[in-house]
Amino acid sequence: MPDTLMPSPTKLPPPAPTATSGASLPHDIAAHEKHFGDTFRRDYPAIWWLTLLGPILATGGVLAYLAVLRGTEFVVKLSATALATFFGLGRFVIILGSDAPKGELVGLDDFAKDASKFNFLTRVELFGMVTWMDVVAACLLIFHAGFIFRIPKIGPKMLLLREEGEFFMRVQPWMRRFAFVGLVLFVVIPVAATGSVGGAILGRMLGMSRTATLLAIIAGTLIGNSLMLLAGKALSKVPFFDPHHPASLAAGVGVIIAIIAGLNWYYRTLKRKYKDDARFPAG
Repeated sequence: MPDTLMPSPTKLPPPAPTATSGASLPHDIAAHEKHFGDTFRRDYPAIWWLTLLGPILATGGVLAYLAVLRGTEFVVKLSATALATFFGLGRFVIILGSDAPKGELVGLDDFAKDASKFNFLTRVELFGMVTWMDVVAACLLIFHAGFIFRIPKIGPKMLLLREEGEFFMRVQPWMRRFAFVGLVLFVVIPVAATGSVGGAILGRMLGMSRTATLLAIIAGTLIGNSLMLLAGKALSKVPFFDPHHPASLAAGVGVIIAIIAGLNWYYRTLKRKYKDDARFPAG
């Protein structure tokens, strides 16, 4: 969707790293996105509704199709896994996937087959689920951030992600020049502050068009999820790890949670270090 959908410029110029820019930036982003949304809806109402309801209706349609094709139990498992992914595991959930669907577990004893009902989905299924979630979230936030930012509790938390974008632009100034590549790498990084949601905000801060931002997020999502897919395949070759056993899955979830916590701790520590550094004045 090109930014020519609105008569006035839609690119958000990167804020100067001054002592006051961080305080005004959330208001600037919210006001800018509200202006875009109002103009977008007025001039192109059909496309506005399509980009708002299209991803939601498409998701409902896919779930309905899967319920018919695979059964409601599969959809329930998929939905529960999606919630766990959104609220904590992130794309790391792909690592925990099994090699084959439950009905295709060949060569397993009866206990393993019974225990397989506690499994996550296959890695390929999880890859598709996470990719779909990232693209839907990016589409909604890129084209309808003005509406999302006004949602109580959710909007303010989304706006806080602008601090992460500001931090990355300070410590990696090359991102302004190579914005598309920088945004792809930003989305690939598996920490809570990055991903498709943070990438949608960073893309606007870098002055990228909405179409370029969406394409960069899709590329970063595919790369990041593919790396997790390869990591899961490598893990399945570890002798003591049985992806069909609930105890192994519980241990795997614990390890992944520890990895996520460690990555986020390191990231926060790095942020505090640069925040206290005189070369990078506080935003």
